[in-house]
Amino acid sequence: MRSTARRFRAFLWIMAVSLAVDGCSSFVSRFVVRSIGHMGDPIDTLQNRIADPLRPGARLAVVWIGHASFFIQMDDKVILTDPVFVNTVALFARRSVEPGLDPRAIRKVDLVTISHLHFDHFNYSSVGMLPKEGALVLPAGGAEYAPEFGFAETVELRWWQSFEHDGMRVTAVPVQHFSGRYGFDAGWMNRIGYTGYVVQYHGITIFIAGDTAYNPEMFKEIGRRFSIDLALIPIAPIGPRGMMGRVHANPDGAVQIFRDLNARFMIPMHYETFFQGLDSTQHEALDWLKQDIAADHLEQRIFPLRIGEERDFTPLLSTAENRP
Repeated sequence: MRSTARRFRAFLWIMAVSLAVDGCSSFVSRFVVRSIGHMGDPIDTLQNRIADPLRPGARLAVVWIGHASFFIQMDDKVILTDPVFVNTVALFARRSVEPGLDPRAIRKVDLVTISHLHFDHFNYSSVGMLPKEGALVLPAGGAEYAPEFGFAETVELRWWQSFEHDGMRVTAVPVQHFSGRYGFDAGWMNRIGYTGYVVQYHGITIFIAGDTAYNPEMFKEIGRRFSIDLALIPIAPIGPRGMMGRVHANPDGAVQIFRDLNARFMIPMHYETFFQGLDSTQHEALDWLKQDIAADHLEQRIFPLRIGEERDFTPLLSTAENRP
């Protein structure tokens, strides 16, 4: 029954995209045409991809898998965010570089967070590749879209709602984006189906933005409620700027989110993985962010990673408190 419903939804989504390409949306038309143009491009392979991401003794370590997907180690716990390991999402968004981790290298998962329902963040086959002994956390309204993956626990959270799993405290927090999965369903999912998360464990607090635009009230309130050690914040796509600015933060906005959160450290995401938006190159957002980092002297606070790179924050956590 669920399989039939999913096929029907997929059919409707394809029809919606077809209508958009047929002239209903100039942006969607240009985006789809550009994405299809990259479908035949080779997928770059990574040199020296990490075989075992677990670091003995690490209090906080992060591997960027690509896009919004991270492998996060918090002491003995493992968190996966918006896991995507496939080469193509939403039929035509093509990966430009292979995932930073082979999913077979992930031997345990204590928590999987899904920020929203879009295909590039909630990928059924990728979630299905993971070990299932942990908890799957979805935004409000997300369970209706979730197959029976078999996790030990599946939870929906509304903004500011929390739950605890095996010592970890997970709180859904507001972000500025939009939801739905097939286009036509976005209209009835106002303020549900998308969220950020704050995860707390053993005195460490991380913020996972998912997708978001800049909203000063939201992020200042999160900063007031939590003492955040590490924030994972998107910086792209940035074009077309007027449209994207309502749902995606550009690098300036991402740095301001970081400041409003009063976080100690930041890792940017959501760039250099898929051909999305209308940015001039996949490096445009990162180049812009690097200029911001240099101008504001944030080299010891904001750490852009290469896909497949691991960063151990344990030595930094032991240093004196220093926030931007």
